[in-house]
Amino acid sequence: MNKSDFLDTLRRRLGGMPQAEIDEIIADYTTHFADGVAAGRSEETIARALGDPLRLARELRAEAGFRRWEQSRTPANFLAVLFGFVALVAVDFVFLLPVLFGLALATFIGGIVAIALCVVGLALLLNPAHWGVGFVGLHSLTRALSGVGLLAFGVGGGTLLIILVEWVVRLLSKYARLHYTLLQRADPQIETA
Repeated sequence: MNKSDFLDTLRRRLGGMPQAEIDEIIADYTTHFADGVAAGRSEETIARALGDPLRLARELRAEAGFRRWEQSRTPANFLAVLFGFVALVAVDFVFLLPVLFGLALATFIGGIVAIALCVVGLALLLNPAHWGVGFVGLHSLTRALSGVGLLAFGVGGGTLLIILVEWVVRLLSKYARLHYTLLQRADPQIETA
């Protein structure tokens, strides 16, 4: 997705908001693209970094609704805030929960596989039947090297799994912070931690 596609999609999805707000948002994202291109990044890379314009539009609409509610607590503004928040929550339940369940399942299976590789590798290395007189034989050497290889795959896979889990947790914390920020704007009495 290039700059034009990103901004056109964002502008379309922001339809219904006051034109001045839409123009301000589009100007901000145009600046993001200009700064990124000036720094030597491609439009596609910048668009990927900014995220999905459909999701971004939902978040921006919700945030704008919260701002209007703060300025004027009318029934219409309350409905706009409620609709924006429900739209975000619906996306969370429809999209995010199945993804999180799949990631949790994949992490669990990956952890079991890494532990199993380590156990089998250690069993091959530490099996006393292979360390006797015939250790210099090719069969014993092959089993020992297989044990080292399986152990290395288990440790390396487990380490990679930990790195991936940390990355996912960071993404989820950013996502949670966004929702907290939106809720805090809706209710200024929520204290920051």
